[in-house]
Amino acid sequence: MTRQRTTLLRVVVGALAAGSLLAQLVVVPRVASDLADRYPEVANLERPYVIAVVAAIGAFQVALLAAWQLPAAAAGGAGATRRSTRRVDVLAFSLCAMALVLAGICVHAGFVAHVGGPATGFGLLASLALAAGAVAARKQVLVVLVDGDADRLGR
Repeated sequence: MTRQRTTLLRVVVGALAAGSLLAQLVVVPRVASDLADRYPEVANLERPYVIAVVAAIGAFQVALLAAWQLPAAAAGGAGATRRSTRRVDVLAFSLCAMALVLAGICVHAGFVAHVGGPATGFGLLASLALAAGAVAARKQVLVVLVDGDADRLGR
C-alpha cells in the first residue's frame, strides 16, 4: 500500500473515530433523552437502548482501531503475517458484534416492545447485511494479504 493511500485511509479512519466518539458521548444520549421526553410511554427503554447503542459504537471503534493498524501490519512483509491476519479478524469480529447488538435492538423494539414500526425491520435487515458483508470482506482482505499485494486493498 502506498504512503498516499495509507495517509488517506488514516484520515478517513480518524474522521470516523472522531464522529463516532461525538455520537457516543453527545448525540445518542441527547436524542434518547429528547425522545423519552416526547414519548413518555416508552421512556423506560431509554437507558437500555442508550447502553446498547453505546456498546455498538464501541465495537465500531475497535474495528476502526484495527483498520488504523492494518496498513502497517500488511506492509510488514510479503504475504499474510500473523499480525495482519489478527487485525483483519478483529475488524470483522468487531463489525459483526456491532451488527448483532443493533439487530438485537431492532428485534426487541419491533417484536417485544412493539415500537418503531417498519423501520425496525429495515434496521434488522441492514444489521444482518453488515454482518454478512464484514465476513465477506474479511475473506477478500485475507486473500489479498496472502497474495502479498497490499496495493489491491485500495482498488
